[in-house]
Amino acid sequence: MDRLEVIRQLESLREHCQSMIEAHDPASIWWGDTEALTAAIEALSLDINKTKKGDKDMTSKTKVTLETPEGPKELTGDTVICFTVDKARDFLSGKVEMVEANAAYIGLEIPELVFAKTIGALVGDTVEKVSRSTMVAAFQLHEVARILEAKSKALAESRTEDQKAADFADALINLLTGRRDRL
Repeated sequence: MDRLEVIRQLESLREHCQSMIEAHDPASIWWGDTEALTAAIEALSLDINKTKKGDKDMTSKTKVTLETPEGPKELTGDTVICFTVDKARDFLSGKVEMVEANAAYIGLEIPELVFAKTIGALVGDTVEKVSRSTMVAAFQLHEVARILEAKSKALAESRTEDQKAADFADALINLLTGRRDRL
């Protein structure tokens, strides 16, 4: 079993332990198990980029070099998210019907509890940087929000009521157990 498989198995076990926690029992033994599994997952995740030769330590970061028209640009972090967009100019001129866009994650996954905030901050920062004025940025952010809301509604409408209830229960458990230390 490789390290990623071990982490996935520990995450599954942590989900099981979280599901055993009763909201009215703050002294449940399952809290300790959940915290221990979270610490183990984090420790293994920090070490995930270590090579077999041992030439990187536990603080190793993901490094990506992009070849740009202005020359190479290096990005470093726990996680690097790369987006490619193609055919945007062809779309505007009517030559193609759709802009092609792809995303790739390189490095550690962004934890679910901070995923939306992280992506939101990235989108907001990107829109602000490429807009020619504050009001253009505000309009663009509103348009992005409208598109995301439509996508959210479409995803929700594709689920049955039972699936929605199960998804909601899972999300609530993750929210409560993930934020317990902050209370």
